[in-house]
Amino acid sequence: MASIGLIHTTRSSVIQSTSTSFTEVDESAALTSGKIYYCVCHALVEGSDANKIFEWQLVDRTNSDTTLTGSHMILEPAQASTTQSYYFVGKFTAGSGGGGLAFEQKAASSETVKTRYLSMMLMELSELESSDYFFNANTSSTALTTSFQDFAVARPTTTASDKWLVFAFVDIDVGNLSHNVEMQLEYESSVGGVISTKPLMSFEGEDTTEQNLWAFCRGYSVSGTSEVFTVQARIDSALGAGTHRNSTVFGLRLDAFEDSYFEYTEAENDTTSTDWVELDSKAFTPTSSGDVLVFATAIFEGESTTRKSYGRVQVDGTTSPNTVVDSYPAVNHRDGSSLLPMFYVTKYTGSAGVADTIDWDVKKESSAEYGWQEYTLAIFSAEIPETAPINFQAVASDTHTSGDVASSTYNSGDRAAEVNPT
Repeated sequence: MASIGLIHTTRSSVIQSTSTSFTEVDESAALTSGKIYYCVCHALVEGSDANKIFEWQLVDRTNSDTTLTGSHMILEPAQASTTQSYYFVGKFTAGSGGGGLAFEQKAASSETVKTRYLSMMLMELSELESSDYFFNANTSSTALTTSFQDFAVARPTTTASDKWLVFAFVDIDVGNLSHNVEMQLEYESSVGGVISTKPLMSFEGEDTTEQNLWAFCRGYSVSGTSEVFTVQARIDSALGAGTHRNSTVFGLRLDAFEDSYFEYTEAENDTTSTDWVELDSKAFTPTSSGDVLVFATAIFEGESTTRKSYGRVQVDGTTSPNTVVDSYPAVNHRDGSSLLPMFYVTKYTGSAGVADTIDWDVKKESSAEYGWQEYTLAIFSAEIPETAPINFQAVASDTHTSGDVASSTYNSGDRAAEVNPT
């Protein structure tokens, strides 16, 4: 049976550096020259000073160490030595130089940069039909306004009621310190017009030189046959700044895989609990043994500065791909009005006919009542079902003589025979 190609690179122990040049954290397995890879990446990163700049990026070793477009994050941490998330969604074609895709980091002068966790998924989709996925990018340098502008746009041809998982990514030059940049994913259907503009995220920068990277995903059951998915962004004040650098929209038709599931919930899930909260849970039973992919998103509304949220995906009670995310936050509010996306990617090995329980859990530190909204859990096997061949065996058995009125009874499996009158 065919399946999509997967390379999953993970990090479960801290890599730190004081170098003011980029140094490698991890590199994927070797890539195949000429293959197109779709990259979905999440890392937990930190810097030792809340008033200095730290940097991270993805570098393609197969193409003379080229930095992937949109992957360079420049960050002034909300708090010193406290993790925040790095996100990336993009695609690239492997060259002939050998090697893989590398995650790199760079420290500020006299400071320490750290990467504590990495989950980088590379997907090679040549076994899918072209109608089973879509990707589009926008690399225009465009100043943001107070109205939402369209950036990366995809117009797939679909079948009504098909299930899709859609990823949205944006790379923003901050350029301001007191106004929020917002990004949303608009879904417009050929049936009913604009159906949704959620999820919606909002963030405030700490330094005018920052380049912030944000991503999330959402599951959809589409309404029509000619749908439009658009990454949109704006600044919330005419006195603000902010420039779009890069955005991508990437979709996978979940029905193309042997087994799949998604659930999207828009309503707020607020709590006073400081324990882990289950946003969604699914007993998932693959038909065939093999890789099972899991993607999860939630928008965290902390309502105050320096409020943090943790998140994890668990498979039968064990955090996947490792337990680092149990102990280190994914997002940290730099402004009370922010809406920060938490975005997780992992995979595990499923056994045919055996159910595994997949949980999407979140946690916060304060007992004040606030929480999460607009969350998705999506699960699908990497296996692609084969189309059963149609065997045309025999058909009718018939004898006619001149003047007869034809009358026939055919049974499945009969062989065709015919006698023609002379």
